[in-house]
Amino acid sequence: MKQLFTLAALIFSIHCFCQAPNPELFRTWYLYEYYSTDDNIHYPVSAVTPAVSPHVTFTEALDFNGQGACNFFTGSYTSPYNDLVLFENFSATLLLCSSQSQMDMEGAFFSMLQSGGQYTITGQGGNMRLHIETPIFTNFVFGNTALGSPDFDLNRTVIYPNPVTSQLSVDSGNNAIDKVEIINSLGQTVKTASSGFNAIIVSDLASGIYLVKIQAEGKTVLKKVVKE
Repeated sequence: MKQLFTLAALIFSIHCFCQAPNPELFRTWYLYEYYSTDDNIHYPVSAVTPAVSPHVTFTEALDFNGQGACNFFTGSYTSPYNDLVLFENFSATLLLCSSQSQMDMEGAFFSMLQSGGQYTITGQGGNMRLHIETPIFTNFVFGNTALGSPDFDLNRTVIYPNPVTSQLSVDSGNNAIDKVEIINSLGQTVKTASSGFNAIIVSDLASGIYLVKIQAEGKTVLKKVVKE
C-alpha cells in the first residue's frame, strides 16, 4: 500500500518534475513473464500456445510501439523520475487471438501499457532485464533478447510426460541443468532436484497445475505441468 501511495503522489507531480528516462530504456524489450506479489504465481510467455513474442520499443521521442499476442499497439509515455514510467495515449488493433492463453497474456500486458509503474534495468549486453512494477503490484519482466533467439535455447527445454502421474523428466538439450524446482499455485517450492533430472518423482504431489523452474548456465525458464 505504501508503494501505491508513493506512485500516486509521483503521478500528481508529473508536470513539475518530468525528466528524461534512463537512456538504457530506449530499445526493444521482450516480455518474458508477469506475476503478482500477492500470490507469486508466475505466468511465463514461453507457456503461451500458440507461441508468441510480445514486445515493446521505447524511443527517445517518448513514444512506444510493439506487439502483444496478436495485436499491434502504439502510445506515448512520460518519466517523472528516472525510475518511473507512465503510459499515455495507448491504442491497439482489435484482432481476435487464436487461444485463451494468448488473450490472457495480452490482456495483462496491455493493462500494464495503459498505466505504468516503477522500473529497474539490470544486466548488460544481451542479458539485460527490465522490471516494471505496477500500482496494483503486478510485476512484468522483460529482456532485450527475444525468447526464440540462440541465447535462449533453454526455452526449448522439454518436460514430459505432461500431464504427469508419478515421474517427470526434463530434457534441456545441450544445456547442463543446475537445478529444477517445482512450484505450486501458492508460489511455494514443493520439490527441488539438483540431479536425476530425467526421473523426478512427483507421485507425492497433489493433483493440480505446477510451474517447473529450470536453471541452467545462469539462465532460468519456467514450464507449466499438470499433475494428475
